[in-house]
Amino acid sequence: MMKNDIPAPLPLEPDCLPHLQKPVVLGLSGGRDSVALLHLLVQQGCSVRALHVHHGIRAAEADADAAFCARLCHELEVPFELQRVDVPTLATEQGVSLETAGRHARRWLLAAAARRCKGGVVALAHHADDQAETVLFRLARGAAGLRGMQPVHEASGIIWVRPMLSWRRSEITDWLQQMGQSWRDDSTNAVADVARNALRLEALPALNKALGRDVTPILGRSARLHAETIDALEAALAALPTRDPQGRLYLPFVWQQPLALQKAIVRHYLQEHSVADISEEMVLAIVDILPAEAATSRVNLPGDRQAIRRERRLVISPA
Repeated sequence: MMKNDIPAPLPLEPDCLPHLQKPVVLGLSGGRDSVALLHLLVQQGCSVRALHVHHGIRAAEADADAAFCARLCHELEVPFELQRVDVPTLATEQGVSLETAGRHARRWLLAAAARRCKGGVVALAHHADDQAETVLFRLARGAAGLRGMQPVHEASGIIWVRPMLSWRRSEITDWLQQMGQSWRDDSTNAVADVARNALRLEALPALNKALGRDVTPILGRSARLHAETIDALEAALAALPTRDPQGRLYLPFVWQQPLALQKAIVRHYLQEHSVADISEEMVLAIVDILPAEAATSRVNLPGDRQAIRRERRLVISPA
């Protein structure tokens, strides 16, 4: 089968479809997932451009990945952009792992490319198996993992979409093989030396064996159900009289609520103000300063901001 004879794909996430009418920036690594999504976006008639990030790791293998992506985009007549980043240096400067530094760099470059498109969205090629890994990873870190990744979410003024979130990795492989499309395999993904690789290569197979079933769709269903519960909670919070006319958090109402609801209100308020890396520790620290008799009235936040209690109001201000 020729690459132009594309077999019928599995359906895309319905919530993503309206956003795919806008200019789309695709993070194209050259791996099977992003290659499949590139074909899907072209098949959908999207106005898509591809961005490949060269991390300055894996030497000749990374150069070959970039060349492969450039050739594929030329074949499909898709605009292609190559960005080079010295991820090892970034990791050292930021005091984080190579994986984390690379992820931050990719997201920043993708967001910047979407802004240049004036209203563009970013498409990511995560699928159902990635969702299962994400749920386990977040649970193991004590984070709010059950919600998992969402088909559509907004961050820093950019819409991020995951149109293939219901696809399985095996389905993506079969689909590409049917059309005779190759892809690039990152050799580092086959080594269980980082947490996500270990989850994919060791933990999930062990869970499948222990439970005698494929746990990936079960974890995906749990993520969806939890997301629905969180969405309902956020809708209920938005209807509560927690704001004054200036949009500040109105503390006399918050003081009357049980601790669990106070925490939910504070978290929702931080999310509305695009505070990054919200943790339970951050939320509890802010809850502690809400009472008028509290010893301190401010908490430092990421991005050189502070949560400050001013009389009977809480505001988010520059530090």
